[in-house]
Amino acid sequence: MPSMGSKAVLLLAALGFAAAVPTGEVKRDVHQLFARGQSWDASCDRVIPGSPEKKKYKDKLSKAFADAGTLAQVAQNEKDGSGKSFTDSTAFSHYFGDGDKDTAKQMLQAIYNDRIPDDGNHSGEGYTIKVKCGSDQDDACGTSVLAATSPKPGDTTMVFCDRFFKADTKETKQDLDSKGKGDKRGQWCQSGEQFPFFEVAGLTVFHEMTHLHVVGQQAGLSSRPDPDGFNSAGTVDVYVQGDDDDKKHYKNMDPWKAARTLRTLWKANEDDSKNYKPTTKTIENAESYAAAALEFYFLNVCMWDVIEPK
Repeated sequence: MPSMGSKAVLLLAALGFAAAVPTGEVKRDVHQLFARGQSWDASCDRVIPGSPEKKKYKDKLSKAFADAGTLAQVAQNEKDGSGKSFTDSTAFSHYFGDGDKDTAKQMLQAIYNDRIPDDGNHSGEGYTIKVKCGSDQDDACGTSVLAATSPKPGDTTMVFCDRFFKADTKETKQDLDSKGKGDKRGQWCQSGEQFPFFEVAGLTVFHEMTHLHVVGQQAGLSSRPDPDGFNSAGTVDVYVQGDDDDKKHYKNMDPWKAARTLRTLWKANEDDSKNYKPTTKTIENAESYAAAALEFYFLNVCMWDVIEPK
């Protein structure tokens, strides 16, 4: 990323769908967490353009960071509608293989560690994210970009672009409190809905946090060469990473759909080594973690056991 002196990791939008199928009673309450691991740039104190409530960038992002922590907390501690934990659920198997369980658990803890004070008193687990707001803060922001994060070691800068804050951006216009947790029409657990119905701004924040070197390190990911000349343990975006032959497998897909496709390709290769072998591991893809955590959150809240397609 030009303004960070390192390569940017971008969260882009494409097209794709999945449906949710209820299998039991609705769970009415989920514990909420509140973020305290951010260092806010002055740009985040500005009012969001066009906000009728004069809401500031920081107001929306504070809730999004809190929701990202809630997704991590629920995946660590709760069960789905069939009584299964995160790593035994369909939310996990949609994106990962059995050999990824330990890394996925460590990533959830790394995301949650954003709540730990960065004061040297917690075994070095706490870290502070430097947050900037608005597309004027970095050249990497564009009309289709939600956020850009530096994967460079020692840098925890995240820039949230104008599109993240627009009221009509489907990926970020909602938070976990935008709907009630019942199964009536207009509530989160109404039947027959597809993956985009459940997207919240915290999903994007979760995704971006995994790009950070410190988060990847805490999750146990190995450092890998970055085109800008440094090694980073941060995750990548499978639809950006790799050569043209690899990226064509994820063309025009939403990040969550590309993440599911990545797992499907790996499963096919595991079954028969003659099948295509992706260049990116599932544990190295940002959206794999974020989408899995979001799916599990709603499996828990709604007492479901799958978000379609299976």
